[in-house]
Amino acid sequence: MSSNRRSRSAIRLPSIRLIKERLFKLSVFLVISLLVFGIWQLVRPGIRVRVSPDVVAAFRVPHRSIGLLKDYAEAHNIPFAQLFAVFNAENDFFPEKSAVYDLSVLERLYVVDFYRILRRYNMRSLAPYVAMFENLFGELETFPIPAGWYEREPSIMFGDSWGVEHNFQGNRMHMGTAVIDRENIRGRVPVVSMTQGHVEEAGWNNQLGYFVGITTPGGTYYLYAHLDSLAPGLAAGQHITAGHQLGYMGNTGGGRGGRSFPVHLHIGISPQADFARGRFWINPYPLLRYMEDKQLRSGN
Repeated sequence: MSSNRRSRSAIRLPSIRLIKERLFKLSVFLVISLLVFGIWQLVRPGIRVRVSPDVVAAFRVPHRSIGLLKDYAEAHNIPFAQLFAVFNAENDFFPEKSAVYDLSVLERLYVVDFYRILRRYNMRSLAPYVAMFENLFGELETFPIPAGWYEREPSIMFGDSWGVEHNFQGNRMHMGTAVIDRENIRGRVPVVSMTQGHVEEAGWNNQLGYFVGITTPGGTYYLYAHLDSLAPGLAAGQHITAGHQLGYMGNTGGGRGGRSFPVHLHIGISPQADFARGRFWINPYPLLRYMEDKQLRSGN
């Protein structure tokens, strides 16, 4: 009987102080573990985006995917720029000239499993592309031709002319998109700014003809060239809003005294791109198709 009492007295419960010390150590361990895990997510090897800036510049992404991914991103509360960067990276930025993609599988492949796919990537490697897309889609507000002109036939047309060889003053690659006036009448179709921004340049250039260069707050440079004339009062140094009229379509410039090609608007887009050296131009075609579809749907 006495031995049982002694054995019970030998079993002592830990003191309150000891329990608090152990809980504190456990809390410190958990906090340190979470910090290490967070740092590891930033510096872990992961998949690095290894693609030529020339392939990124050609931007062959199926243009219909842009609107669909944007809708999916909003519906699933996913950052669109991240989703779009992952979509491009997973497809090596669509190196083929004619990008063909089954749009019906977009949600299943890239939206439902988005965060699982994202975790596979090295975030530092992906970040410059996310930043570029965030800027571009955050600043584009309207198509460069007012919506009312779509109700007139014939009106305008444009295709993917990126990389087509030019032979004005020597052979060179076309680094933009030509939006063409079907009626080929200079001074007929108005041209407006797609974004807000600072007018960096507005005037004459032998190659570009009458042109306007606008830089957005995000640092993207938008070039509108071969205008028939500039809008009255438009000058370098102004801050303008999206939809501000810049002039009318023309066929000036070209290095041959002007009027040497059909009436059209040359659109050039040069975004901030930390993955490339020097001035970086990107194919405007998918962006223009996206903005055209968006404008036609809204009627504005």
